[in-house]
Amino acid sequence: MVEKSTTLLQFAKGETIIKQGFVASHILYIEKGLAKLDVTNDSKLSTLKLLSNDSFVGIMCSFACKSLDFSAIALENTTIRMINMDLFFSLIKENGEFALKLMRHMSSLTNDIMHRTSRLAGKNVEGSVAMILQEFKEIYKSNSFTLPVTRVGLASLAGCSKESTIHTLAKFHNDGIIQLKDKSITIIKAESLELIIKNG
Repeated sequence: MVEKSTTLLQFAKGETIIKQGFVASHILYIEKGLAKLDVTNDSKLSTLKLLSNDSFVGIMCSFACKSLDFSAIALENTTIRMINMDLFFSLIKENGEFALKLMRHMSSLTNDIMHRTSRLAGKNVEGSVAMILQEFKEIYKSNSFTLPVTRVGLASLAGCSKESTIHTLAKFHNDGIIQLKDKSITIIKAESLELIIKNG
């Protein structure tokens, strides 16, 4: 039922998937790619979460109000499956097991975002940047990856200034924790990065 009522869309790197304030008419699911979930409050942009393969896009907010209270930007070429929201509503009403699993999934996502936000808020610059590098390591399942964001984008993810982010990356490189060349990063001392996350 769900598959028959969906549409596949392709978004290029840097393209807006969802703009904050748009009417919620579909549930969006990332089949392949990478995106970031942003919220703007008091004219200040905050990145809530990185979304990779097999992730719903902002499903925690999709049922809360008629307009979407977040934006989503593709960080790589991304394939999105659009699912009709009315179908989701009917499945929730008619299928208790589906509704329960969806509720558990949404609770888990909310819990992850809450803990991520809390952890970042309590970190210094080095701890915050180390956390974001660790997230990319987990997303790409490799110690070597190409950053899909600019230095400004990385600073936004870490909740730091561009200058302090650049300085921290250079420090990690000089200390032999990472190897940095343009946007290519190799984590050389994963245990040191984890220690910075723990204590930073």
